[in-house]
Amino acid sequence: MEEEVQELRGLIAQLKADNEKLRQERVVAVGHGAASAVDPAPTIPPERGGGSAPVTDRLVLVPRDRRCPKFSGKSGIGIDEWVEEAEACMRARYLTPADQAFFLVDHLEGEAREEIRYRSEQERGDSGKIIAVLRELYGCSTSYIALQEAFFSRRQQEGETLLEFSLVLLSLLERVKQQSPTVLLNADVLLRDQFVECVADNSLRRELKQLVRRQATISFLDIRGEAIRWEREGMSGAVRTRSQSVPLIYGTQYGVQGEPHTEVGSLSQSSEMKELREMLRLQQEQITQLVQTVANLRR
Repeated sequence: MEEEVQELRGLIAQLKADNEKLRQERVVAVGHGAASAVDPAPTIPPERGGGSAPVTDRLVLVPRDRRCPKFSGKSGIGIDEWVEEAEACMRARYLTPADQAFFLVDHLEGEAREEIRYRSEQERGDSGKIIAVLRELYGCSTSYIALQEAFFSRRQQEGETLLEFSLVLLSLLERVKQQSPTVLLNADVLLRDQFVECVADNSLRRELKQLVRRQATISFLDIRGEAIRWEREGMSGAVRTRSQSVPLIYGTQYGVQGEPHTEVGSLSQSSEMKELREMLRLQQEQITQLVQTVANLRR
């Protein structure tokens, strides 16, 4: 035991000595470097070693701010999101048309890369044709009529906030616009009206309809902002238990203030009939529009 202790002490002493020696060498090297920085550069190289160390070039790599994800076609990012990201990255890098095609191929993997690999050289060298091929394979396969039906039949679901519901409508309308044979000129009006008609809360729906009647040119974003503001004001200090935009107590207060002779918490039969007639009218208009669209496509 004592022998091991003595051996460890000897190793510690040796390490201390080596450390001190390295420290001294470092001080000497720093002193030579400072002297060489003060003295002018010699015109004749020294005959023996020593002096300042040779200057070496250093390469600094600055990473790009935007990284493009890879697209495989099966999992991960969708084709529309990937195309948007890839085009943004190519614009940031100021790539030439030929480099854009190489960039797109480099950011493909799996079956998507294999598909472009076996295409013609003309298609592989054109970024627009590469994107067209990928959209044809991995884009939306749902028909225009089915997408329209999905958009017009979408309503606010149980437990869904107004913001979530509006984002779903935006996504559905975007798919409709992509598949539409013509440009939708009244897309914002369609989106606004669908949002107003399909919110879950009856009181909020009436408020939004009145707002649209007062301001016929109000945009979707403005009407959504008013709806979210109305929702937040009604939810202050209350617990939300269902998908309605405001608590039930707020709806009963509105009913008492708006209709003094109506029983608390209930709607009059006349207002319910008006709601049903309005819904039937809108559904009939949607069906008529769909029938006309189908007839135009068959021509």
